[in-house]
Amino acid sequence: MGRTPVSPASGADTADGSRSARRRIDEEHRQLDALLAEMAGSTDLARIELQLDELRALLVAHFETEEGPEGMHDIVREGAAHRLPNVQRLFEEHREMLAQLDRLRAEVASCLRGPVAAVLGGVSELAETLARHEADEEALFSEAFYSDIGGRS
Repeated sequence: MGRTPVSPASGADTADGSRSARRRIDEEHRQLDALLAEMAGSTDLARIELQLDELRALLVAHFETEEGPEGMHDIVREGAAHRLPNVQRLFEEHREMLAQLDRLRAEVASCLRGPVAAVLGGVSELAETLARHEADEEALFSEAFYSDIGGRS
């Protein structure tokens, strides 16, 4: 219907291109899913910060694949052109997800340099205080035992 007839050779090329693009997109989805699963179980903000940077790089490349030549638009146009508005909506979500990711990256950075840094500094300070306290106890014990008590014999 309004489509230009396709010769068998070019039709095969198009189908091969679509399959290749689909495999590439599926592999990118697999990488993204693996990274997101690893992140979901993590409580290490420093690690999450690095993973968010990695996620952003993967998403930018992935979105370029989906939106580029032989990407999702071309694949859908070939087989289901009436669904192109749905593709456009998904492409708009790409930008929304990147904006959400950037906000999350900023929040993580703010936490790491603010409250998390304060907590880690407090832990270090407590460790130093305890180490000094133990050294003072050991010195007192040694002086009392060897100088005072031991000197009476």
